Amino acid sequence: MAEASDEPLDGVRLAPDGRPRSFRRHGRLWRVSRVAEVWKDAGCWWEGEGEKTFFRLETDGSRLVEIYLDPTAGKWFLYRVYD
Repeated sequence: MAEASDEPLDGVRLAPDGRPRSFRRHGRLWRVSRVAEVWKDAGCWWEGEGEKTFFRLETDGSRLVEIYLDPTAGKWFLYRVYD
């Protein structure tokens, strides 16, 4: 089961290849142990929404999450946390 949201994230740190290495959620540091998948989504382009880059990540606590970068807003968001 997955909990979905569009929660803003702070402190996203990137590896040299541009993939997330860690991020902060509710003051807690989440370290990325593996990038499982990367994809782009055009979103609601007809409403002016820009393309977003999504990352499915495994964290150091063996949690699977999806985060995305919204380049239009210049911000990162938590999209989904899997149980």
